[in-house]
Amino acid sequence: MRNMFAAFLLVSGLAACSSPATPTIEELVELNTAARGGAAAIEAVQVFASDIRIVEPEFSVDGRYVATRDGRMRVDILADGERVFTEALGPSGGWSWTPDQGVAPASTRGAAALRHGIELPFKLFGLHELRGRGHVLAAAGREMIGSIDYHVLSLRLADGFEVRYYLHPDTGLIDRDRQLRALHVDVDPVPQLIETQYSDYRRVGGVLFPHRQVERAIATGEVLSTVTTQSVRINRAPEPDHFFPPP
Repeated sequence: MRNMFAAFLLVSGLAACSSPATPTIEELVELNTAARGGAAAIEAVQVFASDIRIVEPEFSVDGRYVATRDGRMRVDILADGERVFTEALGPSGGWSWTPDQGVAPASTRGAAALRHGIELPFKLFGLHELRGRGHVLAAAGREMIGSIDYHVLSLRLADGFEVRYYLHPDTGLIDRDRQLRALHVDVDPVPQLIETQYSDYRRVGGVLFPHRQVERAIATGEVLSTVTTQSVRINRAPEPDHFFPPP
């Protein structure tokens, strides 16, 4: 009996030794940072610009997005080549523009959504920079989705907005995230749980950026939006008045 018990302890100890240790948040951040191109390459991105195609159930439009590390951004929406809408955060605050109504101040919720787009780690900043910007990032265990046992990270931005990121254990890249939010907050402010899947990562300026994202309503599985990035430009300075509303 004593020998059997000793053998049990030995086997248990070997099993414990062979079990992979749970990665720390620092290790997961390092994994993602290295996968995207490294801290130096990510931090060298001072200006991010992209041309995108947005397809939703009721319409398809093109977009031109620009954001900078100092918190400025602007997105112009075009239908059939004509600009039909603009949203921006500039030195004078948030604003929007339409051909019919001209310039209007951004709503509080709308401006917050634009800021989230700058801060989240797909354009200008990496996961390794978020804590230094006043946000809270933590490891949240593992979650199996399909056949992939994801590492899960929880992010709470300084304003309280929360995101769950799903890090692929093999690639180190973010495959998907989940957010409780409105798709278009100034059109319908009611939040819903939305999952965004990121794919088609391509290297630009030494950094991997996802070039396709698909947003789905968790409750129904409905595809809410598909965004295809057609081009990315790094550190191309915009015109000095680009983030100011037109007179």
